[in-house]
Amino acid sequence: MSTTMVTVGSKRVLASPSYRPAVAHDDELVGRDHECRMVLAAWLPQPGAPPMAPLLLGEPGVGKNRLVYELARMTRKALYVLQGHEDITAEDLACAVRFSDDPERKMDYVLSPLATAMLHGGIAFIDEIGKLRPRALAPLASVLDDRRYLDSTLLGERITAHPGFRFVAATNAVDLGREGLPDFVRSRVRPVIEVGYPEREEVDRIVRRRVARLAGDGEGLLSHFWGLWDRHRAGTLPSPRDTLYVFGLTMSLADLEAGAADPAGPGSEAGVACPQPRHLEEAFRQIFEAGARAA
Repeated sequence: MSTTMVTVGSKRVLASPSYRPAVAHDDELVGRDHECRMVLAAWLPQPGAPPMAPLLLGEPGVGKNRLVYELARMTRKALYVLQGHEDITAEDLACAVRFSDDPERKMDYVLSPLATAMLHGGIAFIDEIGKLRPRALAPLASVLDDRRYLDSTLLGERITAHPGFRFVAATNAVDLGREGLPDFVRSRVRPVIEVGYPEREEVDRIVRRRVARLAGDGEGLLSHFWGLWDRHRAGTLPSPRDTLYVFGLTMSLADLEAGAADPAGPGSEAGVACPQPRHLEEAFRQIFEAGARAA
């Protein structure tokens, strides 16, 4: 993990590294034109008002993170990601300390992804913001209104947002419904943009783009997948993530049966076996049926 030293007030501190999505995420985003348009509109500042801080609301696996990656690509801004969980404290949103690698210093201050995005004018993305405790969210009040600053008690400094700083958060309905976001945050994360399940045609396009080996008998396997889905999950739609898991496991089962090398060893590149409907059926059962029992 590469870090750089920056100056905040009178102190030299370490900045958090930006997040660079995997190469697969650099592909063209399928669908989500409306959601992208709404976020970009919310980020446009208006006279006398700061840019808005949209909240993406959707079930796990529907593509909220992928949408944020696309927004970072479109705006050409560095992306800084903070993963929400119950153990995050209010100070964690600003700064932390660690033992220094420099023999001349005992400790280093480390700016959070949020503070680093504010300093550099990047995008701060808090994923699963609904998992954070209300007390931990308190520093966001001054970040998301016209004050646009973040105070760090640990650092003893105030970080004022660069004009290019933008904020977005994501959560799902389950986490949002447990305690709900406190009023001072809920009133500031606007607009709330619902990210629903994509239609079948979009799921097909996503799978074709991400699973190159479907170029041959792709239509047959996709049709077989939807036949399985209609028999077992009629009336619902799968998430892109779970669908990609099914097809990824399908390819791996075919490769394993064909004698693919140990994936941990050299020469483990798969991709030569021809997946069959039985491989897809086994993968479908494992991902959707075994997964449902575990849940």
